Amino acid sequence: MNGDGSAHPGFPEPYTGPPSYGTPSPGYGPPPGYGPPPGYGPPPGYGPPPGYGLPPGYGPPPGYGQPYGHAPAYQGFVPAWPAGPGRPGVATAAGVLGIVTAGLTALVTAGLLFGVATGDDEAAYLLTVVTGALCAVGLLVGGIRLLGRKPADLLFGAALAALASLALIAVVAETTLYGDDADPLLRLAFLGAALPIATAVLARSRATVGWAASGP
Repeated sequence: MNGDGSAHPGFPEPYTGPPSYGTPSPGYGPPPGYGPPPGYGPPPGYGPPPGYGLPPGYGPPPGYGQPYGHAPAYQGFVPAWPAGPGRPGVATAAGVLGIVTAGLTALVTAGLLFGVATGDDEAAYLLTVVTGALCAVGLLVGGIRLLGRKPADLLFGAALAALASLALIAVVAETTLYGDDADPLLRLAFLGAALPIATAVLARSRATVGWAASGP
């Protein structure tokens, strides 16, 4: 390099650093500040859950059973006397048996009446026809009255009358008829006594009398 600062020919100029680019660009400060996030108050308070009262009270369980001697009343079921106004079975049996006995007595009487009409006028046959007709009427009316909750006195009396009639027929047949002529009436007297006996016992039972007496 010469004294005037020019470089000697043939020699490269010395490196003086990068060129200057004027005033540096304005500085960038820190980014704008962000304040704290907006405050959120505490969550809204929740009260206690709505109160639920006690469950509805349930009364004591329904009672079971009935006092001794009383039948439970079911829907559509009427207890029989004495637990209720229903007709007891013995009263039904007495009324029905009285009607059945009356029907059989009428049939036997009609058969014997046919024999009397054909000329057989033995006293035993005439007695059987007359007493049989009267007892059949009494048994029939008494059975119907009892089923209608009327007193069983007529049915009971007719059953006793039928027994007395059969006993009388047996005696008369034994004393007035001989041999084979007496056998049909004797068999009728002994075999026919079962129905009036059963009818009289049922008609006079405590349940039958009490139920009929307590009716309207």
